[in-house]
Amino acid sequence: MKVLQVLTSYEPAWAAGGAITATANLCRALVRQGLRVTVYTTVADGTGKKLTVSLKEPVDLGGVEVWYFPYEIGGLRAFYSRPLSKFLRQTVGNFDLVQVAGIWQLIGFDSARIAKAEGRPLVVTPHSSLMKHSFYEVGSPRLKKVYWRLFGQKIVNWATAVQFLCEGEREESKEFCLSKPSFIVPNGIDTEKYKRDPEKRLALRQELNIPESALVLLYLGRVNPKKQIELVIESLPAILQSKPEVYFIIAGPVDDLKYLKILKDLSSRLKVENHLIWTGLIDHRRVPLFYSASDIIVLPSKAEGVSMSLAEAMAASLPVISANRVANFREIEADGAGLITEPEGESVKKALLEVCLKADRLKELSENARRSVKKRYDIDSVASLMIKAYDDILTGRRSPELKWE
Repeated sequence: MKVLQVLTSYEPAWAAGGAITATANLCRALVRQGLRVTVYTTVADGTGKKLTVSLKEPVDLGGVEVWYFPYEIGGLRAFYSRPLSKFLRQTVGNFDLVQVAGIWQLIGFDSARIAKAEGRPLVVTPHSSLMKHSFYEVGSPRLKKVYWRLFGQKIVNWATAVQFLCEGEREESKEFCLSKPSFIVPNGIDTEKYKRDPEKRLALRQELNIPESALVLLYLGRVNPKKQIELVIESLPAILQSKPEVYFIIAGPVDDLKYLKILKDLSSRLKVENHLIWTGLIDHRRVPLFYSASDIIVLPSKAEGVSMSLAEAMAASLPVISANRVANFREIEADGAGLITEPEGESVKKALLEVCLKADRLKELSENARRSVKKRYDIDSVASLMIKAYDDILTGRRSPELKWE
């Protein structure tokens, strides 16, 4: 089977977000299971810069054939690429199926339109961007409504099927995908890659001047207002009263400099700045070290899909403290892999106090987190499910394990 994946950025553009990691994991696993996978993408690196890659021939990344294209419109992310669309129009007939990741760029619109015109089965993966909280509470709802009417709705209408990452994402997206066939296949990770390593844990703590006995909270992602990192910072004084050795690592690229200043001013005002460690964007290869060095992963976001950083952290036995706006919060809760809060300060503080001050509770949640991720997000199992979804689309079958609707 020949599958084409189209998305605005691809590895090594890790700063562009979790969808890049998720797609790269999936593509490599599909190749290991015998599929021929090609990626059409752009040189956008997720920071406003451009990747230094070949534009004249494909690049082999783990057996995946990757074609990079320049783009004419875009900022942190590519929005439109005429060369990509032109090449797709010439080559789309070479593939059995096309999968488009993302709704909010004209690259996705053009790719979906070309696939539909050429009669290729089309899978659209929104990566949480159609969840109602994301649609109405992040960015400009007015602009989103205009774009949706002009472009986004057509992408979904042209799709043969929509892939959701969990039941929660599908439920929250029904306003925009009500009549379109859909199935569920989660993001996947290599669970052994992120397993906690005691030696690496100690080494990174020494590098960051964190005591071996300290409790470490970790946020890993973009520094963006929708993530509500301030809710964790506001909780620190109460935690530090009973447990003085607590540190909070904030690791990731800064999307919003004004928001960064707000967070730093807040930490200074609360006199907790010495307990915060700002790393900025970290090298993708060093990410497992940060999970090993930490004890709890936090994500009090006001809108979130199936977060790759949460899944990776759970593989390192980090329990989750997350708001109930994360698409898969029900699975986290059902597996006892963490505590789910409302996306507001008191609820987050209560959960953090429970986990930080009760060693037995932390140990229980840590063990559950590792079990949960191995059960739900192992990349080879996820790839097998995706192949079954492709087969269903090509044959008209409806495999029950994909939870078709």
